[in-house]
Amino acid sequence: MKHCYKTNGKQNLFQRSAFTLVEIMVSMTVLVVLLLISAQVIGTVQSTWTASSARVGQFREARIAFDIITRNLSQATLNAYIDYDQSYLTATTNAGSGAVAPSKYLRKSDLRFVSDLASTLVPNAGSASIAPGHAVFFQAPLGIAHDPQYVGLDRLLCGRGYFVQYTSDDFFRPSILPPGVPRYRYRLMEFSPPAEKNTVYDDDKNKWIKDAGIQIEDQEVPTNRGLTRPIADNIVGMAILPMIEANAQGRSSGAIFEPQLSYDSLLGATASSQGNQHRLPPLVKVILVAIDERSADRLSQMGDGSTPPFGTDISDALTGSTMSTDVNAALEEVAEALRKKRVNYRVFSATVALRGAKWSS
Repeated sequence: MKHCYKTNGKQNLFQRSAFTLVEIMVSMTVLVVLLLISAQVIGTVQSTWTASSARVGQFREARIAFDIITRNLSQATLNAYIDYDQSYLTATTNAGSGAVAPSKYLRKSDLRFVSDLASTLVPNAGSASIAPGHAVFFQAPLGIAHDPQYVGLDRLLCGRGYFVQYTSDDFFRPSILPPGVPRYRYRLMEFSPPAEKNTVYDDDKNKWIKDAGIQIEDQEVPTNRGLTRPIADNIVGMAILPMIEANAQGRSSGAIFEPQLSYDSLLGATASSQGNQHRLPPLVKVILVAIDERSADRLSQMGDGSTPPFGTDISDALTGSTMSTDVNAALEEVAEALRKKRVNYRVFSATVALRGAKWSS
């Protein structure tokens, strides 16, 4: 088609081409297909980003708690010293009077490092279903005090303990919040008495951990706070695996897991040697098993909420004989128990070197 235009009395011819209806429809079809593909790609990227961000956010609290445990555990100390096995001032019971001369030097310590089943070690934790996995208690120069006059003393000796407990949020819900339905969760608990309440030097060697697991009391004040507090929700189990010298005579030839998966620095002596008595394990493997909040919320709605949803499955896998011989196989048992409940989970694991350990005789 040609169009003629007159400009300043002159006639100019311009030939212009027009699109046909078929061409327009084909173009529109291609454009729609491209838009659909772009929308699909954008949707996929957005879903992946959202899922990744949510996954990172879900386990952020668990990662922070794991860092707290490993950092504080690495500072554990016993402050061991060498002393006579007997004192000149100790009267003999057989002879009735007189002093006992020392015969040798012994390694001694007034502090303690102990790990064992949480249901056994923690006085107020509960059964294995309520307190799955292990617990660990130790002394470290963390400098935590409730009394303001001690705040500047940042190397004060403090007791610390960690264990998992299935509890409601009633005992730590702020009183300013309206009452509601108790929210039951597996929680990683921290036993953190301040330096001024450290009773590790008491004659009763278990006195310093007897308050572990007691719920926070109402009407807390800065100088009288609860000693056991949750530091992370949705931690369904914890394993503490002390690693000791493979050679019983104390000559290092590698490290193995303590076969009983428990450790007490007060014990370990034999008739001929002190063994591991008053020594820290040189290495401790820490394992945390965490689930996401969505899975935890769904599990709490399946029953009355107050019943631990995993029973003793998690605890049995983390504390059984398989754990001391094959950690990966034990963790696979944990994973199988979690998969049966169709939960999203993550396992955190690290081997912590205890700087205060003296790996020699």
